[in-house]
Amino acid sequence: MNNKRIKNKPYLTDKQKEIAKNIVIALGIIGIISAVMVAPGLAKALPLLQKINIARINQELKRLHKRGLVEIIKKKNGITTVKLTKEGKKKLARYKIDLLKIEEPQTWDGKWRIVIFDIPITKNSSREMLRRKMKKLGFYKLQNSVFVHPYPCFEIVQYLRNYFGVRAEVEYLEVEKLENQNKLIANFFT
Repeated sequence: MNNKRIKNKPYLTDKQKEIAKNIVIALGIIGIISAVMVAPGLAKALPLLQKINIARINQELKRLHKRGLVEIIKKKNGITTVKLTKEGKKKLARYKIDLLKIEEPQTWDGKWRIVIFDIPITKNSSREMLRRKMKKLGFYKLQNSVFVHPYPCFEIVQYLRNYFGVRAEVEYLEVEKLENQNKLIANFFT
């Protein structure tokens, strides 16, 4: 492997990236933690970290601090706390996007969830990222700016439109019948 630095950023292995990601997610779940609780607290929040030794977690915390993703505060009483910075919270939001999943209920309620949008060219990258993410989530592309899914997903759509900064341009609808729903039924249920 090549250990070149890109734009003064150290090369991170996939394992280091995964540990850092899990720490950021754990801090997002727990919030502020004290140094006494750093490793055990993180390990309890994410079982994936239980397999990683405390020294490795602390090493990654220092690396995250250098990258400006966490703040390490040493108090006069000897207790050190760790929390996400503004940049760390942005990184957490990106990780959450990757974790989004539409849950499939045991039985379909017969309703279609339709997401329509009219996003201006000035937000072209947001529009394309929204389309890509909706495809990854299993939406059916009915038209360029119309996507359909059979299962409830309002909270996910709400999160996506806020994340991509297109809240006013995206609309969520629930309907019981679509004119050409047979192709959708074939797509989702066969």
